[in-house]
Amino acid sequence: MYYEKNVELLEKNYPDIYCKIKDISINDNEFEIIKSKNKFPTLRINSNGRSYYLHSKYNPIKEAEIFAEKNYNDNVLNYVVYGFGFAYHIEKLLELNHNIELYVFETNKYVFKAALENIDLSDLIKNPKVHIIVEDDINIFVNRFRNLLKLENKKFIIHLPSLQSMPRKFEEIRYLLEEFRVQEHSMLNASNILDKNFEKNIKNYDKNIDVLFKKFIDIPLVLVSAGPSLDKNKTLLKKVKNRAIILAVGRAVKPLIREGIYPDIIIITDPYDIVYNQLEGLDIKIPIIVLSTCSEKVMNNYKGYKFIALQEGYYLAEKYAKENGNMLIRTGGSVATTALDIAIKFGCNPIIFVGQDLAYTNGRSHARDTYLCQEIIMKENLRKVEGIDGKPVFTTKSLSIFRRWIENRIEKEKRVTFIDATEGGAKIRGTIIMTLKEVIEEKLKDRYIDFTRVLEEVVEKSD
Repeated sequence: MYYEKNVELLEKNYPDIYCKIKDISINDNEFEIIKSKNKFPTLRINSNGRSYYLHSKYNPIKEAEIFAEKNYNDNVLNYVVYGFGFAYHIEKLLELNHNIELYVFETNKYVFKAALENIDLSDLIKNPKVHIIVEDDINIFVNRFRNLLKLENKKFIIHLPSLQSMPRKFEEIRYLLEEFRVQEHSMLNASNILDKNFEKNIKNYDKNIDVLFKKFIDIPLVLVSAGPSLDKNKTLLKKVKNRAIILAVGRAVKPLIREGIYPDIIIITDPYDIVYNQLEGLDIKIPIIVLSTCSEKVMNNYKGYKFIALQEGYYLAEKYAKENGNMLIRTGGSVATTALDIAIKFGCNPIIFVGQDLAYTNGRSHARDTYLCQEIIMKENLRKVEGIDGKPVFTTKSLSIFRRWIENRIEKEKRVTFIDATEGGAKIRGTIIMTLKEVIEEKLKDRYIDFTRVLEEVVEKSD
């Protein structure tokens, strides 16, 4: 009963969208209209052997109110929303503030047509503050989406059920949006802690890490993470010392030191105080890189030389960097991805991964003797990915997101060779797979680097 009115307005206001949807027909078995308990229509999508609802089957209006209140911010004027759905959540955002600009993306034109047929969208279609984008061409979608992310004073919101209904060809885009959502939620959940840590850390560091950028051109670097395969080859890292820079994530430090291996530099990024357990009780003064929002306990208690890293995507860090002429680093959501960005900015080549499983190799979460190492028994919520030997290994959504971030980062660095010497875990596209023994014999032979001397010289010149 709404379709004719909606389509008439659509043809007038969005002729390009009208042309895309006017001749398509909906498969009622795949897109099933259901009346919710309070009589509002919702959409049940039956696809690939599973069913899910686009909006609550009980009370989509209340669900939309909660969504809007959770995502609305008095200080934001522009909202970029992925997921048009049946527009309940869009209407509730506008009810909170009629003056905001809403840019709403939808990639599933069948979902959009179902909305046209079952919901009165006339006010939204006519509203000059609402900009509807229905696009199933990946290149056009990416360009329009990228341009909107350049808006000042904006917030990006994902309607999660709509993310599930993305067409299969958009799978890589869906992964990227999932990655953004994970990072965004992490930032929001810890916002007060991040701000508190930043205000303390910014007054308590020795140098910004950017003084070391491009100071190690074509020097090999081994990035040591704490994946379960670290147990296989960590003793070989003794032969790496002074042949390559050893950059270790905090969780890997204690297992290395128990083997008599002292990294050249350490990195820690987590905002919660429990992260200090990775260093507590160690009598070391190895230089450390601390993310600007990392637990202030690290900065307050660590006795070694402390470099601060200012990250993209965090307002206070970006503001401080702009005011002080500092460079920003990309975090990618984990300590290992942050470390990789820094290693690349150092100018190092090759960059060698050790302990970078990105999977639960042999049913364990981390190397033995690391803090919070777990044996993984339940695998129902895990996903299978290709391992370095071609066989499947179990991993999580978060680890898959980090892997894709690393792969995308590697793809951009044409001059750098990346070697996976983990000897286990998920396959990382763009890396050369070697054993650590092979790396030492073939890539590090006749190499020598006195990291401490170079670091001291650089720091002295920057004073």
